[in-house]
Amino acid sequence: MLRILKPRSVRVHKDPFQVKQEVHACIGCNECLLACPALAEPITINVLNKETLTGKISPSVARFARSCYQCGACVSPCPAGLHRDAMMMWLKVRLVSPELQVTEDGD
Repeated sequence: MLRILKPRSVRVHKDPFQVKQEVHACIGCNECLLACPALAEPITINVLNKETLTGKISPSVARFARSCYQCGACVSPCPAGLHRDAMMMWLKVRLVSPELQVTEDGD
């Protein structure tokens, strides 16, 4: 009997608390960035994580966020099982709403 496989849905946009949890769970191995076809210039995972959460977004991180097309290539190589694609969506939202940050209490 043929079984039809349904694709697993993944929530692409996370709330501030979830983004903070994912960033803090990152082990800093850079595997996600090594697998990314959109990364055109060197960026460290530490810089990307910091700018995903708070503060000013540097031009190089902004260019990377804009070039990310949510392909998911960063997800499978992550040994911690994180969804960098969802964190990139948060970063894209921050680019259009610079006042948006993740605070210590998750708001």
